Amino acid sequence: MLRIVIVDDEVLIREGLARMISKESSTFCVIGTYPDGKQLLDELPALQVDVVITDIRMPQIDGLELIKRLKAGYPQIRTLLMSGFTEFNYAREAIRSSAVDYLLKPINKEQLFEVLHSLEQERKLQRDKEERQRSGLLLSLLQIAEPSAALISGILLPLPCFTVTVVKGGRLEGAIAYADRLREDQRIISDLLEVYKGLLAWVRYSREPLTLAERREPASEVGMACPQQRLHLGVSRSYDDPAQLRTAYLEAKLACDAGIYNPQPLHYATIEELRPAGHETAADPFLPLREQLIHELQILNIPGVREWIHRLFCTFEAQQADPELIIRCLQQVEETVRNELKEFEAAHWQENRPRLEESIRSCMSLGEIEELFTSILIAVLDDIRTHRLEMSGTAVETVKRWVSAHYKQHADLNMLAGMVFLTPSYLSKLFKQETGLTLTDYVIEIRIRTAKQLLKSSPDLKVHEIGTEVGYPDPAYFNKLFKKIVGVTPNEYKRISHV
Repeated sequence: MLRIVIVDDEVLIREGLARMISKESSTFCVIGTYPDGKQLLDELPALQVDVVITDIRMPQIDGLELIKRLKAGYPQIRTLLMSGFTEFNYAREAIRSSAVDYLLKPINKEQLFEVLHSLEQERKLQRDKEERQRSGLLLSLLQIAEPSAALISGILLPLPCFTVTVVKGGRLEGAIAYADRLREDQRIISDLLEVYKGLLAWVRYSREPLTLAERREPASEVGMACPQQRLHLGVSRSYDDPAQLRTAYLEAKLACDAGIYNPQPLHYATIEELRPAGHETAADPFLPLREQLIHELQILNIPGVREWIHRLFCTFEAQQADPELIIRCLQQVEETVRNELKEFEAAHWQENRPRLEESIRSCMSLGEIEELFTSILIAVLDDIRTHRLEMSGTAVETVKRWVSAHYKQHADLNMLAGMVFLTPSYLSKLFKQETGLTLTDYVIEIRIRTAKQLLKSSPDLKVHEIGTEVGYPDPAYFNKLFKKIVGVTPNEYKRISHV
């Protein structure tokens, strides 16, 4: 929409011209008429003007002087000069003063609208170019934690103040259409940015900081634009420093994210409503519950893990944790599971992880996040448990074969558990169930049995050499252990065996 101002000291001419332009097309909007240039300049700071059509001969400030002042203070405003005088000097002076065209009275309607349509097309192309350039810089500013001074200085905002609204939802067509309608409104200048799929940042510009009521105003309109859709909106404070664009975005996103705790279809909150003075940052919800999770994972208690996840989400709800904190806690859960279950990486968790974080950010309620995370994690744990049950018979046999072949070496429990993709605690439990012995007792049994065979079959070997051969280089310890297991010392057993 081309916003036009008419300046002429003859009321019939300016009012008649305003009616003619307004009837021509909805693309043109006459937002004011003035009897001389001074009155326009006095009010211009509060207006948003694209084109000024001005007469030459006027009291106080004439048309040529008005054009010069507009060029100096408002270079983006285009001007059309009209006059009943046909002298070439006026036309030449108008061109030098950067008027777009020189129109003779009575105004030729076709000539006027040809110029105005050309200006509208020019304005639209220029606006689109500026918005594309500004949008790219804005997206960088919103997402970079510490933007450079060069990036900040490169942003030229259309008005001094700005307010950011973050809009989140599965279908945002209605919200986009609403924002587009406001952008066509003469009162609203804004940029609409897609931060990522399902999340928009709407940067609204103003001459003065918006009041709380003004920032809340679009809520009902957005609700009507998106009927029967779940939508979350969060609004920042108003700022006048481009360096605070990211601060405004983070405030708006925090207020928007609070919607996961609001059961209503439309959530709309300002940062002041979300964070009253004196609010303290919540403690880490994960750490107090960590040890219980480790216990449930070590025994692969699937119902216990499910119940543990629910307790964690109850803590989230009590603290009103924002999605970014929730994601960080769930990453801690992931790391704990990875440390306790060696099969975790092989269970295709890495394939799901990027999609999981993206899905969590798009969830519209805490319950959705809990259901999503629980279903994925429990599915992986079920696969691990099924695999362990299938391997339970072969796992113990694999360990027994290794011990028989390497009885001289120290049987490290962690190494053996990793070899059969079990946790150390689960392997110990499974080994005892299968053999009736602990892994340590089983290794001792293999070594003493081998020692007895060597004492019988190798009379030339000394007792301490046999002890070293089976993994006991300390003769005293070997003698003591052998007697405890067999009932006689190695020397006595050797003599008895050769009688």
